[in-house]
Amino acid sequence: MKILAWDTSTPYPSVAVLEDRRLLGEVNLNVGLLHSSVLLPAVEALLDFLGLGKEDLDLVAATVGPGSFTGIRVGLSTAKALCFSLKKPFAPVVSLDALALKEEGVVAVGIDAKKGEVYSALYRDGRRLDGPRALPVEEFVSLEAEVFIGDAALRFREKIQERRPGARISGRSLFVAYEVGLIGYALGDEGKVIRDPRDIYPLYLRASDAEIKKWGK
Repeated sequence: MKILAWDTSTPYPSVAVLEDRRLLGEVNLNVGLLHSSVLLPAVEALLDFLGLGKEDLDLVAATVGPGSFTGIRVGLSTAKALCFSLKKPFAPVVSLDALALKEEGVVAVGIDAKKGEVYSALYRDGRRLDGPRALPVEEFVSLEAEVFIGDAALRFREKIQERRPGARISGRSLFVAYEVGLIGYALGDEGKVIRDPRDIYPLYLRASDAEIKKWGK
């Protein structure tokens, strides 16, 4: 199974192509939230380098959230268009689940949600124990975890070290397209994929600024 996978939920967008669980190639771009300008060029460049066409793909996998509202919209609108045109299934991947695969033990994953909150979930050896939730920073840094990973772990490193002095801040890369592909492969193998692109939806844990402004909440 050839899988095209990407993540646009954070300022670390990445694209990968896998054959089953084997990584064929990956593009990592530390460009902030410029997802709309880099995603498709990265996909096309990677496929071209690997000598593959879009028609060679069997599955598209991408993060559905939580994370950057704009990044998720870009990623999922691209997924919908690609899956519709190629008539390929889609594997929806929780961004926090992908990050959790990078570490073993009890792991607290956190994506900086701004406004004093963190999108977070707790894992043991990659299996989700709790979440995902939008937590106040003080609750995130106090989670009973052995390892903290994610951009929130880096941003609030000092607070974590104060509250959880025995915990480790992961130094692993925050690019997760490969891990998204691994989860996508498992979902495909289990038949847990979306076959109608109209059924692809984001995972938002709170209302966007535009929604808050619109509804006055």
